[in-house]
Amino acid sequence: MADISDERARIARELHDGIAQDLSAIGYSLDSEIGRSDTNPLSRAALREIRSSVSQLTEKIRREIYQLRSTRDAAPHQLLISHLGELPIDFVVHGELPDSEMGATLSKVLIELSRNALDHGRATLITITIEQSTISFINDGNSSSPVRGEGFGLLGIFERLDLIGWEIEIEPDFSRIEIHRVK
Repeated sequence: MADISDERARIARELHDGIAQDLSAIGYSLDSEIGRSDTNPLSRAALREIRSSVSQLTEKIRREIYQLRSTRDAAPHQLLISHLGELPIDFVVHGELPDSEMGATLSKVLIELSRNALDHGRATLITITIEQSTISFINDGNSSSPVRGEGFGLLGIFERLDLIGWEIEIEPDFSRIEIHRVK
């Protein structure tokens, strides 16, 4: 688990020193434009909306940094429950993830699936059933295309699972997902 903790700390540093700082600089630039006397009222209103979005994104990254730092040594199951508890969604988890690198990877996969169910499927309830070699992920959302743009979240899920010898089966509407150990 030391390798995982070290990697979490490295990622937290990278987020803080890179993206978080860049977003703060963008926010300050927007503040400067909003405050200019020659900015017309319509532009000022639009800039305030953009500034609000930048502030929300900055806060989201800060929460991620905090989670990376505060739960560095937490067990994978604790991480899963903690992250699910932060989402505006109801959830039920049956079973428990193992305290291992495999459990940590499965926790990350389940967190990403939960975010996707909320963001793309507008789910309000997630039910996760964890067994030794199978995990069932059911949600009440409905999304035929849960991935925007390049689909890096789903790609990351496939890659993470492949690294630990697991695979994923997804229903077309993404309401039921089965994760199985294959190796």
